[in-house]
Amino acid sequence: MFVLAQILSLMGMLSNIVALQLKTKKQILITILIGNILFLISYILLEAYIGSIICGFNAMIVFINSLLEEKGKSTPKPIIIIYIIIAAVFGITFFDKVIDMLPIIASILLILSLMQNKEKNIRLLLLIGFISWLIYDFYFLAYMACISDLFTIISSFIAIYRYDMGQIKTSH
Repeated sequence: MFVLAQILSLMGMLSNIVALQLKTKKQILITILIGNILFLISYILLEAYIGSIICGFNAMIVFINSLLEEKGKSTPKPIIIIYIIIAAVFGITFFDKVIDMLPIIASILLILSLMQNKEKNIRLLLLIGFISWLIYDFYFLAYMACISDLFTIISSFIAIYRYDMGQIKTSH
């Protein structure tokens, strides 16, 4: 099971790396959805249950918001607040060690990224979330997930440079 968990994490990594290099919010969301599903299964296999619960919750949120995006609608603020409350309840319910808070923080950052209209803000919030996941994955010996987090963090910086910093340079 350990090897399968690492393979699924590798596939999740590739999904996350690709997601951050995509230009539109819809493309980013769909690819993040796939990554969350892959990591959900990986965390179950590693018995990192809070991580799996949060990935499942994140996948549900991203799926709902992808459907809204398809219809040209943004997520209503009351729904965002409900998502944050649910994430906090997961944190309180399943909290065992301080390390368990990191996926909750990452989930809340993902939720906040859904409120953003600018891809730049989405990338920055996801970057901080991936740093939280890196620490969590290292603690649970999710080696491929750690490598995934590192590559995804690097990909985030590249995407920020390509899309966001490049826009700053051309606007002067």
